[in-house]
Amino acid sequence: MVEKSKKWGIVIVGLLLIAVIVSAGCVGKKAPEEGEETPTGEVTTPTTQTPTAPSGDEGTSLSDIFGKSKGITSVKYDMVTTSPGEPTITQKIWLKGNNMRMEMTTEGETMITIMNGDKQELHMYYPEENMAMKMDFSQAPESAIEETSSIEQYNPTVVGTETIDAKLCTVVEYVDPEGKVKTWLWQKQGLPVRMEVTTTEGISRTDWKNFDFGDIPDDKFELPTGVEIMEMPGGMPPMPGGI
Repeated sequence: MVEKSKKWGIVIVGLLLIAVIVSAGCVGKKAPEEGEETPTGEVTTPTTQTPTAPSGDEGTSLSDIFGKSKGITSVKYDMVTTSPGEPTITQKIWLKGNNMRMEMTTEGETMITIMNGDKQELHMYYPEENMAMKMDFSQAPESAIEETSSIEQYNPTVVGTETIDAKLCTVVEYVDPEGKVKTWLWQKQGLPVRMEVTTTEGISRTDWKNFDFGDIPDDKFELPTGVEIMEMPGGMPPMPGGI
């Protein structure tokens, strides 16, 4: 009984941490581009192009950018979220077709969310405990690709271009249910590189980085053999979406 209580405690902590990420405004993020990452730090260089027609060797209209993200079939990236009064949260995310895997470690405990869209299954997996919680698939989190697609419904305004981590980005602003949002969209791949959400509590920021577009093995989206699977009890809150 004590062991069961411990496992439920870990599950609850995991759900609360995911809720923190959602409240930060994350919706929700491989052959690296030449010179793409800057090991010693990030350099942001504003440009002087007009907001309506940013320049670059890639397609730069918003419709072109949105279309590029929809063509991505496999990608791995890191998502770093910072919210007022909260610790920075870093997640590693793998995305392939309808499947997604998210990993994060806090206080020495690793939590892995595995969404298998092909099987319509969603699990929160705790490798140290060799147990997983089966979640309601309708509460599946969003990927960076879905994040880009969701921007269209808010009629974003292009406000300029900037280069972040050697990625030329179109910068857009819009208002969604979370507050005022500013997003940097990578012109080459159509993915978000940075997002800032301004609310009454301050500015929350999400950075997507270390993109890798190599093929991901299918077993990355499967639970290991022998894992104890627990059902979500009726009294527990559903897993929040929008990551």
